[in-house]
Amino acid sequence: MEITGTKRLFFFAAIAVTAFLSNFCWESLHGLLYEGHPGMAASDYVPMMLSMAAMDTLGIIVLYALTALVSGRWIWSLDVRNSSFFFLSALAAAYGVEYVALFKSHTWQYSSSMPLLFGVGLFPLIQLSITGLFSVFVAGKVAGND
Repeated sequence: MEITGTKRLFFFAAIAVTAFLSNFCWESLHGLLYEGHPGMAASDYVPMMLSMAAMDTLGIIVLYALTALVSGRWIWSLDVRNSSFFFLSALAAAYGVEYVALFKSHTWQYSSSMPLLFGVGLFPLIQLSITGLFSVFVAGKVAGND
């Protein structure tokens, strides 16, 4: 199916908007599982969550582009091959970010409530994979790329 310029614009805008909104919600909720976050003032917490959601959005866009490069199509389908590549790439990226932040730069620390998998938080580990694929799915629906 030929995808027009307008559909392509809607598609990429929808990925960015959906990724930002879904990651803002995810960050705001799982942020409570980090040391120091539950007691933060909203004037500090909300800007931090907005910043984290923006970084996650950028990460999803980069992962989308990487998957597009591998699939050979800018608008790729959510088939098993593309979805698996995106999902596993996002897991690897998230693990790397969490590992460095926890054990190398000591940027953040989890509370005892955070479930761990392979030494990093379960929720941040799966976040980009889930919110990223969700964003691609929503973008396809919004742009009519069925």
